[in-house]
Amino acid sequence: MFDEWYKNYPRKVAKGDARKAWTQMEKVMPPLEQMLKVLEAQKKQEDWRKDGGKFIPYPATYLRQERWDDELTIDLGDVVEVGGQIVNWWESATGIEKKGRELGLKPEQFASFPDFKAAVMRQSMRAA
Repeated sequence: MFDEWYKNYPRKVAKGDARKAWTQMEKVMPPLEQMLKVLEAQKKQEDWRKDGGKFIPYPATYLRQERWDDELTIDLGDVVEVGGQIVNWWESATGIEKKGRELGLKPEQFASFPDFKAAVMRQSMRAA
């Protein structure tokens, strides 16, 4: 299970120490599936994304500090949940439709979904 979690962890340093921390923390950790789901959401946090990931904790630190319990501080307006995965709004039809509604656009106003998507992308770029 450690190898699966480590494969998904965005900062690949001190793997041996991380493996040791995993063994130490196994009794208090949630199931692997939940750990991975939380990790995917944490990857979207601004602190983890800024400065090239400079503020992503070392894997062993993450485990020893039980960081899977950290409160998420992501702006949910920029991400959506699709099939249990947290993705950027522009990576799913659901997210594009949600952003379109925020911008006052509806898919039925356009000849096709790709036209709607293009309009949403143009409009969101202007808003930024």
